[in-house]
Amino acid sequence: MPVQLTTALRVVGTSLFALVVLGGILAAYVTGYQFIHTEKHYLSFGLYGAILGLHLLIQSLFAFLEHRRMRRAGRPLKLPSSQRRSVALCIAAYQEDPEYLRKCLRSAQRIAFPNLKVVMVVDGNRQEDAYMLDIFHEVLGGTEQAGFFVWRSNFHEAGEGETEASLKEGMERVRAVVWSSTYSCIMQKWGGKREVMYTAFRALGDSVDYIQVCDSDTVLDPACTIEMLRVLEEDPQVGGVGGDVQTPGKGLAIERNQ
Repeated sequence: MPVQLTTALRVVGTSLFALVVLGGILAAYVTGYQFIHTEKHYLSFGLYGAILGLHLLIQSLFAFLEHRRMRRAGRPLKLPSSQRRSVALCIAAYQEDPEYLRKCLRSAQRIAFPNLKVVMVVDGNRQEDAYMLDIFHEVLGGTEQAGFFVWRSNFHEAGEGETEASLKEGMERVRAVVWSSTYSCIMQKWGGKREVMYTAFRALGDSVDYIQVCDSDTVLDPACTIEMLRVLEEDPQVGGVGGDVQTPGKGLAIERNQ
């Protein structure tokens, strides 16, 4: 079967499945039908819960089948030294629990990938945010390959007392620290997670082939980078890969830097 036809069928099938699930959830919400409930409804199990449970079961089944397929097809990624790909791990940090941040940085240090560049951008440059820079120094700062910069601004908003010249100088300093350091930490003016990721991407530019991202409370498996990179290298049509994250709401991904 042609690849385009297979892709079209998958899109149609996924869309229909999504519509069925959405329709079932809406019907359950409107009718409020319950299979089992206690006298005062302290405990109940209804149509809405059944649909969500079925959805979770189907997701788990497909995840299991995909994991089994990957394990069977899995093989070490071996690239000739002349074609070695470069990767940067970007960590977004905002008022993180100190112990979670330590675990994240230690796990990043243990990633089994040669010359991995780690960039942590802290969303906030106030005194109460300084503990995250201290933790960076504690875990990754004991080497000449580490660099940091506390920036009064970010790429879209100037900080207090910043002039046009000093703002431009700060931008250049951010790039210089990221480019010259294996481990770098940038503290910048608060702007939200998108601003944090923008700083990391803007500073890296085209210096690496792939960019991997995660939150500052994510504990990374040592093989995560090489495993996700394998998927990208084996199929040029794949532009991004999500990791197997076991905590809801957390993210781990790697994408081509284009």
